[in-house]
Amino acid sequence: MTSLRLAALALVCFVAVGCSRTSDTNPSEQLSGSDSVIAGSAVKKSGRLNADGIDTVAFHVTDSTVTLRTSGFPAPTGRVVNVMVTGVDSRLGDPMGHADANHLVRFFLDSGCVEIISTPRDTYADAGFEDSTGLNKLTNVRANRGRATYLKAIGEITGVTRIDYWVEFGFSQAIGLLELMGYKENASSTLRVLRSRQAYSAGDFQRVYNQGQFIRQIMLRAFDNTDNIVGELGLRASLALVETNMTYEACEQILDELRRHGFSSEDPTRIWVRMKPSLIAKFKVYSFDSANVGEINKQISQRIGKLGLDSIPINQETYERRLAKLLDRATADSAKSSGSVVRLLRRPFEQRAWLQVPDLSMRKYYRDRLCNMLASAYRRMKNVDAAKRIEEYVALENKVNASR
Repeated sequence: MTSLRLAALALVCFVAVGCSRTSDTNPSEQLSGSDSVIAGSAVKKSGRLNADGIDTVAFHVTDSTVTLRTSGFPAPTGRVVNVMVTGVDSRLGDPMGHADANHLVRFFLDSGCVEIISTPRDTYADAGFEDSTGLNKLTNVRANRGRATYLKAIGEITGVTRIDYWVEFGFSQAIGLLELMGYKENASSTLRVLRSRQAYSAGDFQRVYNQGQFIRQIMLRAFDNTDNIVGELGLRASLALVETNMTYEACEQILDELRRHGFSSEDPTRIWVRMKPSLIAKFKVYSFDSANVGEINKQISQRIGKLGLDSIPINQETYERRLAKLLDRATADSAKSSGSVVRLLRRPFEQRAWLQVPDLSMRKYYRDRLCNMLASAYRRMKNVDAAKRIEEYVALENKVNASR
């Protein structure tokens, strides 16, 4: 459903950086306040933005190639809500995760604008290693020093000192989000396109820029279809898929404020993509419509082949065997120790590990098996609230699946 697409949009990959003056109030005050700096007005521009959200005065635009420079971006003011969304790379059941996709989105409520800035994973940041190791990169900060230090590093890189909300998700959760956004038949290939870097001369920079553009395009396509009951269901499902400190009410207020101040699917000038650290670089601008993903994926395979690089596909059979083995182990432990079941299955539940299984009947089988065992273990341990959260998530996922 079209309205489900935007629901996930608010969560999938955002990066935004402010070169503008912002309010210093806390998030709840920002959302409830009635005063605005430039209420209802369009954002101030340094030049003219084209359909791709590129300032044609500051940027050189030729066909589908853009050159991003360090200046020339719009400078909205007023209330702003900063949301950090991170794609985490972690193995099945692994509590450690590297920050592979780093996107901070700034929602300028009074201007009705959204700024997306993407930060490459290998950007220098203190991950707690000796500099001689070459491991002091942003991707390692999340894994080695935790979320709080990671968010602080993002603030130092982007110049945005206050991050109001964070959203994190791994590979399986990304599959679920893409399916919600309308990529039901090709979620895995879409994710491969968004994760690919070897096929591009700009490498990880192009990959990060692609992700920012994907977010922008999804938001423009779907934003006008969020204000209904189905959009509410999709947004609740998206929030349930990921790990976040963001509430449904906060998301709803952000969307309402943007809508009230002029953001719409019909005005592409109100959302743009930046890169931090700032750099001058040329990027290709791709259309990530579901119909185009297959062709882009084919081009990536051809380029990788010409370069003599190995393209390792997702081995679904191997993954499914690992998941089944994990569940068999938990089944054996369930008769002896509820604590052992929780230790084995808590992280796979958080990862929504079953969503990586393409066959829908098998996906449901693994989900029900995992969730039933984990909820039962929590109940035996008298942790009724944890058991209820699992059962509520399964009910919500069933409701979403039934609505498609």
